[in-house]
Amino acid sequence: MLAILASVVLSAHAQPQEIKEEPEKEDDVTERQSVDAFNEVEDAQAGSPGELEGRLWLNWGYVPAEGYTPSDTFELSYTVKSKSHELLNHTEFDVAQYFEHDDVDNTTGFNLGWMQRWVKDGGKKSAVPSIGTLTEYFLRTPFVIQGPKYAPGATNGDNIGETLIIAKYLGPGTVYLNGTVAHRLFHSNICVDDNDVAFQPEDAPDQNGAAAPNYDGCDYWADWTLSGLVGYKLDVSEDVNVIVDYIHETNEFATQTASKTLAEPETHYPYNMAELAVQIRLGEEWTVSPGGLFGLDPNKEETPTYEVGLFLMHE
Repeated sequence: MLAILASVVLSAHAQPQEIKEEPEKEDDVTERQSVDAFNEVEDAQAGSPGELEGRLWLNWGYVPAEGYTPSDTFELSYTVKSKSHELLNHTEFDVAQYFEHDDVDNTTGFNLGWMQRWVKDGGKKSAVPSIGTLTEYFLRTPFVIQGPKYAPGATNGDNIGETLIIAKYLGPGTVYLNGTVAHRLFHSNICVDDNDVAFQPEDAPDQNGAAAPNYDGCDYWADWTLSGLVGYKLDVSEDVNVIVDYIHETNEFATQTASKTLAEPETHYPYNMAELAVQIRLGEEWTVSPGGLFGLDPNKEETPTYEVGLFLMHE
C-alpha cells in the first residue's frame, strides 16, 4: 500500500501541471475612457497589455472641391506588457494602411504611430486628468506613388505629427481635448494649365522676382498644419456610449497673395467640423460604431459636406 502511494506522489511531481497565464486586463481608467468609434478623438488609452488589436474604418464622404471620397483604413496595434515598468503597460504601437479615392486623385500610405499615456486620471473627485501623446508618421506607399493613378495624390508628401491628449471624467462621461501640430515633408506643388492639364511649376513663367514663386493655377501645400478638438463621451450603459466632438483645423493648402501672375489672392480657409458616433461593445472581443462627420462651413468648397461610415474593432 505504501509503495502504491509513493508511486502516485512521485508521478504527480514528475508531471507538473501547466498553468495558463491569464491575459492582462485594462485598468478601470483605460476601460472607461477608451474611445473606439468612427471619429477622430484620441483618448490617450492603450489596449490590453500584451495584446494585438485590429481596427477597420470604412468611409464614404463628399467634398465639393473633390467629389465623392470613399476611403478605408486598416490598423493593427500592440500594447507592451511589462511587470517591472508600469508605464510600458500604457505604451501602444500602431501600423495602419490608408486608401482614398476622389474625383481628383488617389491617395495611399502607411500611418505609423506611438501612443503613450503619461498620467492616469485621478478619479472623479480628483483634478488630475489622463495625459498622453500620440506621435505619427504618414509614409506614402513606396513604388505605388510613381504610378499615374497615384502620383497626383502623392504630391502631399509625407508628414509627421504630434498630438497632446487630455481626458477627464466629467459628469456621466469623459471630456477630451486634442491639440495636433503636423509638419509636411517631401511635398510638391499642384499646378494645372488653361486646359486643366497637370504641368510642373518650372514650365510656368515666374514673374514674381526674388519672392517665392506664385504661379496662377498652382496650389501650394502648407508646411505646417494645426488642429484642435474638443469632445465628450456619454456613458449610456456599460456597453453603449455616444461620442460628440468639434474639430477646427487649418487648411492643408497655403493661402497665396496677389502677384504679377496671380491677380487676386487665393484664400484657403480653415475647416470647422462636427462628429457624432455611437460605440457598441459586442461581448469581450468586438466593438462596432456607426458614425458621421458634418462640415460646419456650408459655403466653403474645401470643407467636407459629410462623411459617414462604420468602425469595427477586434481585441
